[in-house]
Amino acid sequence: MLDRFKAAFARRVEDDSIESDTDDQQIALAAAMLLLEVAWADHEIEERELALIRSSLVALYDISESQVEAVIAEAKLEHQEISSIFPFTRALNEQLDTNERKRLLESLWRLNAFDGSAFHYEEGVIRKIAELLYLTHADFINAKLDAKSSWST
Repeated sequence: MLDRFKAAFARRVEDDSIESDTDDQQIALAAAMLLLEVAWADHEIEERELALIRSSLVALYDISESQVEAVIAEAKLEHQEISSIFPFTRALNEQLDTNERKRLLESLWRLNAFDGSAFHYEEGVIRKIAELLYLTHADFINAKLDAKSSWST
């Protein structure tokens, strides 16, 4: 999916929008921002969470490890400067179909449930993201159940 993901990241979030590099770069950065937002919900991010974010980005977007590192580094910079996740959810809504957004939602839930101690602040962030991605409550619950079942097996 991310064939054109090659150039270095040079954009910043400005005026509530993501500047255009390529659609694929926007998708990877936007997804990383949402995954990191869930990880940061408890005001700390563990290396285990970063490892899961890396593997989620590789699985969702078929990108290399070095590309994942570049995306995460850019997302960390963006996180320090932004006050809203809306530009990122908007970019995903414009570029992804419903099934792709559902897969991302399931990855968000896996991040919340991977260590067996679901955190209620993370759940609130995931709920907000699901709404901004125009996913239904049923999608929200199904993604949660799918994520929980994948960790219990």
